[in-house]
Amino acid sequence: MTEISRREWLLALGVALATAVFGLIPYWLGNLLAADGLVYMQLIMNPEDAQTYWAKMLQGFNGAWLYTIPFTPEPHAAAGVGVFYVWLGQLARGLGVSLTAVWHGSRFVAGILLFLTTFRFVAAFLPDRRSRWTAYLLALYGSGLGWLLFVLGQNYWLGAFPVDFKQPGAHLFFTALAFPHISLGTAVILLNVLVLNKMRDRELDAKAQRHQEKNPPQSAKSAAKKVWGLAILAGLANVLLGVAYPFLIYIVAGTAVLTYAMLVFQQRQILWRTGWQIATIFLIPAPLYLYYLTVWQRNEVFRLWDAQAGTPAAPWPHYLVAFGPLLLLAGLFWWKRPKNRPQFAILWLWVFTAALLLYSPLNPQRRFIQGVHVPLAVLATAGFVQVVLPRCQNGRLWQKIITHPRYETAKLRRFVLMLFLLGMSLSNFYLWLDVTRIAALTQPDLFFRPAAEMEAVEWLRENLPGTAVTLGSYQTGNIVAAQAGQRVMLGHWAETVDFAGKETAVNQFFSGSASDAWRQALLREFGIEYVWFGPREQALGSFDPAAASYLTSVYQNKSIVIYFVLP
Repeated sequence: MTEISRREWLLALGVALATAVFGLIPYWLGNLLAADGLVYMQLIMNPEDAQTYWAKMLQGFNGAWLYTIPFTPEPHAAAGVGVFYVWLGQLARGLGVSLTAVWHGSRFVAGILLFLTTFRFVAAFLPDRRSRWTAYLLALYGSGLGWLLFVLGQNYWLGAFPVDFKQPGAHLFFTALAFPHISLGTAVILLNVLVLNKMRDRELDAKAQRHQEKNPPQSAKSAAKKVWGLAILAGLANVLLGVAYPFLIYIVAGTAVLTYAMLVFQQRQILWRTGWQIATIFLIPAPLYLYYLTVWQRNEVFRLWDAQAGTPAAPWPHYLVAFGPLLLLAGLFWWKRPKNRPQFAILWLWVFTAALLLYSPLNPQRRFIQGVHVPLAVLATAGFVQVVLPRCQNGRLWQKIITHPRYETAKLRRFVLMLFLLGMSLSNFYLWLDVTRIAALTQPDLFFRPAAEMEAVEWLRENLPGTAVTLGSYQTGNIVAAQAGQRVMLGHWAETVDFAGKETAVNQFFSGSASDAWRQALLREFGIEYVWFGPREQALGSFDPAAASYLTSVYQNKSIVIYFVLP
């Protein structure tokens, strides 16, 4: 691997810190500029899913180490699924700080870790400093052409929102802007691919030594010992991956299998030692994944959650929009520099793995794009710096420009690289402006909740046990489960068992067409003890809970009334 000076590491750290701080600005503005009567929920995207993370942190803050799903009324045993956020809650509890502080602190730290791992990753493939820094900046800030779909008025082209603005895993800046588990998971994937590449290099070096009949025993043993150490390190990192973002193990496994198959094909023999080293990467976290399988088999509520949690991939043309420019430059490099293909082979294996997994029969399809922007950034940089830029320098326009006394090749090259990076960062720039606008100006519902709603949530948290079940609209259930900690009838599209059926039942409960006998039967069936009634519930129908003899008011503020269900 390329040796990087301490000064360059400090510079990379400075860029990482500046980028992470830049990502905090929208959140800071949301807290600073929240309008009177609104409470900022510390979110800039995907509020419904984000509240499930807050629910997990709240359980940890309250002393739990395992997760009990509060978004569904069915009683069930707690399990070690989703415990990354539960343990963040435990961290907040142990440090005596708020969940908000741990939420943003974990985002910040995970982002720094991701950026520095990316720099190390880039340096492993691009020893030239100019190329290395171009790739690093492209990996951090680069994006696709999703902005062009907005310009053309095609916000939902082919029935899907542009990948640049929909999938945080598609590009690193978006990843770090969103949730800490995504940043941490991506960093672990990068570490795994670095280790796999080191195994590949060691195997090829061993082959060259055997061919030359030169194999110093001590150096060979030292190299093998180092690779075994890296395999164990990657295995331990994959335990962390299993805790934070277990789906991503498919990416690591697919890339590992293809890497081993490529080596076996090249060597024309079974590579037992390398095979066991790769196996070690997965044997160490294997008990954790076997535990997950046990949970799916024995815990019906968790199994149904998993079955509902599908995230289908976007139509394939959207991925060409998101990654097309990078793929074009990468393909150009592969075509024009055949001698360099072996050096970058593992990057192509990762890209190929992602392409296969995107449309595989697995539930979390779109999550498999996670981190693929990084190998594409390395390949695209190689194509731009080693193929496109030299071609431009030999062109007539370039030669004509540098005849001017104020211009020279080195400065013009830097200017072109800057334009390239700016052009590839437009979607992320648009994204940052948009989330900043949301936080500072528009302050829409779900990102900013009515203060009266949050006052009622606080009353629930302070006065009701976590086992209590509350019935309200979908968005009410989402916030009650996450911020108060009680179970709800309806609260999340994936974590509520039989979401569609319960949504229909809740809508009918608040409509004017249901009978009181039907409502009482529903309350008994799901063990519901409290009914929340506010503007969201009023919008569902004409039901008046104040007139129901089986409900009695126990809390009221200017817009929310909470009723107790009489036995």
